Order: sequence, then structure tokens, then C-alpha cells
Amino acid sequence: NSAKERWQPGKGQKFTVAARSYDQVWKAAVTVVSRQLTIVEESKASGTIKSESKAGFTTYGEVVGVFIRPAGVNAASYEVEVVSLKRDAIQITGQNWTNTIIAGIKAELQ
Repeated sequence: NSAKERWQPGKGQKFTVAARSYDQVWKAAVTVVSRQLTIVEESKASGTIKSESKAGFTTYGEVVGVFIRPAGVNAASYEVEVVSLKRDAIQITGQNWTNTIIAGIKAELQ
């Protein structure tokens, strides 16, 4: 059960963005994620950003997914979900990026 397989929406923390275009939400998410992590896969059409942190002295690193729904269309509001997983199931240390990414996206959109 690798982190990549678990890198799916549904288990993360969600928040709603209103009164912004899809392009604005997407740009904010990419900006915030790329500032902190390495983006390994992104699809504006599907509203998916997959990224990872570097392994360090005390951590194997983490994988972080950002999912924007509905994707690629202009809507009254968007649900943004952030999923932060440790790369290794037995890993104890490591950062949970969820709050950092959510706070960053909200700040970008103000």
C-alpha cells in the first residue's frame, strides 16, 4: 500500500472557495504547493496537483495531493481538498502539510 496508491481524494481536509474563478483557484494552489514542495504531477483539467517533500534526516518525506472540484469549469464555488501522507506507513516523524497548504491557498486568494 504505497503512498502513491493512497494519493487519492476523499481522506483529506476540505474547504470551500467562493467568488473566484477556476483559474484563480488553480493558480493559487500551484503557487503555494510549488513554493513548499516539488510538484510531480499536475492536471489543470482534472483539478489535481500531486507533490512531494524531500526526504530529510528524520523523515522519508511526504506526499501531498491537492484536488479542486469541480475541475476546469467556472462555478459559484469550489471545494479544495488537501491530502498529506507520509511516504512510508511505518514512518513516525514527518510534517503534515495540510494546514500549511490550506492557509497558503486562502492567503493567495484574499
